[in-house]
Amino acid sequence: MTTLSRPPQDRFGPIIARGTHDVVAGVMPKMILHFLDARDQLSGLQGWLAELLNTAFDTSAELLPLRDTDVVIKAGTHVIPEKGHLGCAPEAGLIYVTVDPRHPSLRANVSRSVERMLAHELHHCSRWDGPGYGNTLGEALISEGLAGHFSQEAFGGPPEQWESMTISTLRPHITKVQNEWGSREYGHEAWFFGSSELPRWLGYSLGYHVVAQYLAACQQTSASGLVHADAKIFLPYLGDI
Repeated sequence: MTTLSRPPQDRFGPIIARGTHDVVAGVMPKMILHFLDARDQLSGLQGWLAELLNTAFDTSAELLPLRDTDVVIKAGTHVIPEKGHLGCAPEAGLIYVTVDPRHPSLRANVSRSVERMLAHELHHCSRWDGPGYGNTLGEALISEGLAGHFSQEAFGGPPEQWESMTISTLRPHITKVQNEWGSREYGHEAWFFGSSELPRWLGYSLGYHVVAQYLAACQQTSASGLVHADAKIFLPYLGDI
């Protein structure tokens, strides 16, 4: 694994991590960590988080065509309840990370949860530099499924809770997915976070399992290698779930 240059922590400025694996090719992607901590809510956490996030960037940069990336970290309670943190990559080159300093699961960091979270978001960032996250149900499913598999490719461990719904739970929704695959008005919140008709995390599990079917059929491929793949190539494997 290539190491990163990690300058001393400076609470008055960003922490810059530079990859070194592509120096010969003239490309040296960097990640800049921006801690929003005017009220010292992240006191005692900045150094620990910086180390984990730098490791995630370094490992991911070995596998993905990453470009320069800003990561903004703040304290808050709007996190995944089971994790104590939340990541979001809304556009190319930008990731937001929220951590709850009082959440016991944050420091526990079971199965390198923090590193896997950033790897997931870095895959999204890399995909934003290609075809984008997507505007349709099918594109969103594949973007999430690929990012989920990439976090395992980079750091191992079991699928996340939101990727682990049983096949018997998923199958009743397959026809609906096929019918709405190309829809731009699919309702992201409902598909991925649940509604009265759809269970929580359905979209994440469906995407994860569709990508799993593709990877099983095409064993020379990987989530990192498919980062810029067209979502359409995965549709034929939906029925195999």
